[in-house]
Amino acid sequence: MVVTKADIYEKVIFAERPVCPHCAKEMKVWECHESGLSCGSGWGTPYLFVCFNDECPAFVKGWKAMKSNYGRRCSYRCICFPDSLKTEMMMVFSQHDGKASIVDEKVIAADRASGTAEDPAVQELVRCFECRDVKSLLTSVFDEKVYYKVRLKAAELIGELGLIETIEPLRNHEFKDQRIATRVPDAIKRIHKINRTQECPFCTEIVETGATTCRHCGRDLSST
Repeated sequence: MVVTKADIYEKVIFAERPVCPHCAKEMKVWECHESGLSCGSGWGTPYLFVCFNDECPAFVKGWKAMKSNYGRRCSYRCICFPDSLKTEMMMVFSQHDGKASIVDEKVIAADRASGTAEDPAVQELVRCFECRDVKSLLTSVFDEKVYYKVRLKAAELIGELGLIETIEPLRNHEFKDQRIATRVPDAIKRIHKINRTQECPFCTEIVETGATTCRHCGRDLSST
């Protein structure tokens, strides 16, 4: 499943803001544009964290360094990538360059209060649920590149579908993200509840709820 701009925005607004390594000031959320700054596109992400502190040593000293080394009247600001927190420098041509694309703090506060941004990826999951597209839902749960909230929603919908055949792949998959690993068992419990089944504690095969003997391994289940 493709990660959308809304996915990344939600991830950015809830993330802890990085501080600029040059001035220790908190960076701002900045929306990249395909036009505008000559260096403002092609970052591989629609949002960056950017230091817009006009007293930042990197920004202040950059004017002299760029003029001396390259004969250009420009400077640079420190940027930070949301996923890796890797920092680089972005060229700017005036004190105000790029400031128009700073994401409004009031908008961020409102979105934080609402708990979520509009998420087309989740809407696509709901469509898969309605079409009973189990393969796509499982793919979303397993894909480490998919935003974790989308993966959690996919796991929830798989639980609501209640298909026994999804239990084994969910059980056997090794989840690196603990947020997903701790929620998948809830989906499995929901599947069992819908089907009135349980897993044998001895052989892990599926039997009916209340069974006294496992029909697969023959072990006594009356005391479990």
